[in-house]
Amino acid sequence: MSSIYKYLIISNLNLIIQFHQNDLTFEGIKKLKQTIVNDSKYNPEYNFIIDLRLADIKMTPNELQRYGDWVQDTLSDAQKSMALLTSNTNQVTNATIYRLNANFTNLNYEVFSTMEAALRHVDINISNMQFIETEISKLKEKE
Repeated sequence: MSSIYKYLIISNLNLIIQFHQNDLTFEGIKKLKQTIVNDSKYNPEYNFIIDLRLADIKMTPNELQRYGDWVQDTLSDAQKSMALLTSNTNQVTNATIYRLNANFTNLNYEVFSTMEAALRHVDINISNMQFIETEISKLKEKE
């Protein structure tokens, strides 16, 4: 299976959803984040939900640190919250290593196992949960 790196900007919710499926690599995730920043609809004040639930993180601790440094440099233009949405212990471990990056100053990263908690973190009303889950489903690769 090929790796999936997709995103969706939902302007009326001030939200960017970053979706990953299958292998998640340093170069792949960096390329996606750069594409997001270059999108004409990108707003540096939007919060992120990064959905890792279907991803297999193929990054070393060093790559997680390097990516975190790069993200801080790239997105440091505004304070924002980012929710890392995970579904297994390997994802939680890697997401926690990433979140502990000491260089994050404007980026409030937290790791969650439920969409409800992720939405609370990025200050989105829970009434939007079904809409967001439906939009994420549209990003998934069809088996």
